Amino acid sequence: MFGDLSSVILGLKRRFSGPELDAGNYRVFTTAFDEVLGKDDLSALNKAMSSDQKRSFQEANQRFDTLFMAERVEIGAAGAALVRELRQGLTEEDRLKTVVSFLIDHSGSMRGLRMMAAVLAVEGAVDALTHAGVTTEILGFTTASWRGGKSRKAWRWAGRPRNPGRLCDLRHIVYGEAGRGHSRPWHLRMALRQDLLHENIDGEALAWAAGRLDGQKWSRRVICLVSDRCPVDDSTLHANEDRSLLARHLEETERRLAAQGYTIATLVIGDEAAPRSALFERAAEPEAAGLGLIRLLNRTLLTTGGAN
Repeated sequence: MFGDLSSVILGLKRRFSGPELDAGNYRVFTTAFDEVLGKDDLSALNKAMSSDQKRSFQEANQRFDTLFMAERVEIGAAGAALVRELRQGLTEEDRLKTVVSFLIDHSGSMRGLRMMAAVLAVEGAVDALTHAGVTTEILGFTTASWRGGKSRKAWRWAGRPRNPGRLCDLRHIVYGEAGRGHSRPWHLRMALRQDLLHENIDGEALAWAAGRLDGQKWSRRVICLVSDRCPVDDSTLHANEDRSLLARHLEETERRLAAQGYTIATLVIGDEAAPRSALFERAAEPEAAGLGLIRLLNRTLLTTGGAN
């Protein structure tokens, strides 16, 4: 991708040569190095693991299979109850016209028990919704590397313009597309790879997830954000005077999508401070994530009565 770097830098210099924009306005320095990974890309990454990465990944899978045994039973029971309630509370047509997109934060702070809990929670929720006839999608979001990656290098070579906006390489991941049928994507386990977890730009990830849901196909579009905190990217925050631009962009994106008819629900894993919304659940301990997600789905799909 660096073969076109000179043209990228030239365009960036022209873009930032005029009057400086208000630092409060969210913008992106460059999207040239952003990427979306699908099943084939994840398979290739899986094959390219080093011996240390393979050992770490195997250990993570073994822990995932042996931990949370009591929670698995509870999640299964809560999921079965949710299926019954959805079938009773929503018509078959309502369920067929509903899609729930699970958007999983892949930040470094989600490593270990938090990511295991997130994967277990999403698997349980997807199984329940599938049995209820509700379509699901499973996505992940992070950055391609630490410290801004190629975007930050391009910024340096472009003369380090002030307040560049988002300054990192986004990596969005498609684990399970909507409409894939009843299959549970095996490659969701890839989220347990610690070397894939970096920074998190929640606002752009939320907009990306929303853009994947066809309003003509589904009259009710729900995005369930599974995260542990507010958006953080050190490269972006250190290069901009406005240290709140990522958090504010997330809030602005949520408001914009809600106005467009989307329903945004958030499950926070951990006890860190995070903005609260109307559809919000917190799992202070990772073990509580699965039941918290089922409760959140119950409130989102039933208590709100389908209103956005």
